[in-house]
Amino acid sequence: MLKANYHTHCKLCNHAVGMPEDYIKKAIELGFKEIGISDHAPVPEEFMSAYDYEYNWLPRIMKLNEFYEIYLPSLDEAIKKYGDKIKIYKALETEYIPGHEDYYLMLKKDLDYINFGVHYFLSDGKELNSYDDVNYKTIYDYAKIAIMGMESGIYNALVHPDLFYFQYKDENGKHTFDKHCEEVSRMIIEAAIKNNVYLEVNANGPANSRKYGVNGSDWLYPLKEFWTIAKEYPSLKIIIGSDAHDPNNLWNQDVSDVYSFTKELGLNVSSFMEINK
Repeated sequence: MLKANYHTHCKLCNHAVGMPEDYIKKAIELGFKEIGISDHAPVPEEFMSAYDYEYNWLPRIMKLNEFYEIYLPSLDEAIKKYGDKIKIYKALETEYIPGHEDYYLMLKKDLDYINFGVHYFLSDGKELNSYDDVNYKTIYDYAKIAIMGMESGIYNALVHPDLFYFQYKDENGKHTFDKHCEEVSRMIIEAAIKNNVYLEVNANGPANSRKYGVNGSDWLYPLKEFWTIAKEYPSLKIIIGSDAHDPNNLWNQDVSDVYSFTKELGLNVSSFMEINK
């Protein structure tokens, strides 16, 4: 069973339930030693040129005033209340938009770490979605932004790094793990090692896969081919993240299955994440 989770959301992102205290109480009940609350970061509207409004991203994240007036105070209160029972980290999950590093660093001043998730990326001047718009050409732009973000020094972990495969299409329009997927996998893994960034095996992948009609253990992510390649790199730092959007998802069947997945592959998973502020 997991001893910690560093990828945890709350209702301020408008697509999760519960506040930080609910997750912390559940983590204590489960016997966790550490938990990081890492809800989706506020993104100023002027940054939205780097996002595709079609996917309505803005309503799915907290507002900047909520970050300062609700999120941070709720974490400080929880630390005072439960800090003797579990180590609690203050965190966020953000995209990486080049040129706005100062904004992320401003947020980080009040945090212990920031997770990096590539949900959107630019390709030929267009904003693309990592779930739907990755093919044998655009996959390299996904990799580019992932690597740039890791090189920025802002982030502790790249979460769901294998999300590029979700609806990936090869040259023939088929959903297959091809030479481009392998090349990008190695690019991301090697960049993570070079920049001392954890890669996360995301335990929310099975649930998201089922939404797209994929049942059984042949998930869209975590992707077996990606993590089989990752096993070739013994110095890679790996963590499991539940990506919990409900306190009950800190440990459920999906998390258990992903935990077993890492064991079966023989991945060297860290029980705890070193926090580099």
